[in-house]
Amino acid sequence: MNGEIRKFGKAALTFLPVLALATHLRAQTSDNAWEFPDLTATQVFHMAKYDMTMKVYRSGSSVRVERSPAITTLYAPASGKVYSLTTYPDGTHQCVVMRTDQAKMLESPLELLYGSKVKRTPAGTEVVEGHTCKVEIADVTRPDGKTIRSKVWEAEDLKGAPVKIESQLPETKLTAIYRDIVLGTPDKALFSPPEKCTPLEKMGQVAEHQENK
Repeated sequence: MNGEIRKFGKAALTFLPVLALATHLRAQTSDNAWEFPDLTATQVFHMAKYDMTMKVYRSGSSVRVERSPAITTLYAPASGKVYSLTTYPDGTHQCVVMRTDQAKMLESPLELLYGSKVKRTPAGTEVVEGHTCKVEIADVTRPDGKTIRSKVWEAEDLKGAPVKIESQLPETKLTAIYRDIVLGTPDKALFSPPEKCTPLEKMGQVAEHQENK
C-alpha cells in the first residue's frame, strides 16, 4: 500500500510541472491587449530591391507615420479612422479622412497589431538588432472582420518595444525593423488631425468644385 502511495506521489510530482507549463501557455494565448511603451523610432521596410525608411511615432494605440516631409499618415484605431496629410510645395495643406478599410496606402505593421480581437502566442526568444527579444505570434481581427497574422520581436531592454514586425497580408508580407528607438510619449499635437478634413468619399466633389472655379 505504501509503495503504491509513493509511486502515485512521484507521478504527481512529475505531472505538476507539465500542468503548470500548459496552464501558462494557455494564459499567454488568451486575448490580450498590447502594452508597448509609447515611442519614437525609425521604421525601415525591407523591400525586394531597396529599403524604405520613414519616421514613426506611437502614443497609446495611435500611430503616426511620416513617409516623407510632404506625406504623413495618422492612424487612430480607437475611432476607426485614418488621416492622410499632405503638404504641397506652395505651403498649402490637405487632410483626407477615411475608415480603416478604405485606406489603400502602405500599412504600418505597428498599426496592424490593433483590432477588435488580438490573440498572442509565445514563439521563443531571439536576438534582433542587438536586443534580446521575446517573440510572439499575433492573430489580429481587424475592423472589417479579416484576420492578419504578425510575428513580433519585443526587446527586453526597451520595455517590450518592438524592434521587428513581420505582417502577412493577403498580397504580400511586410517586414519592418525599428531603429533609433526613443521611449516616451511624443508631442500630443502629432496625433491631432486638422479641424478640417475632407471625407474620402467626397474627394471627387471637391476636385469638381475646384475645376469649376
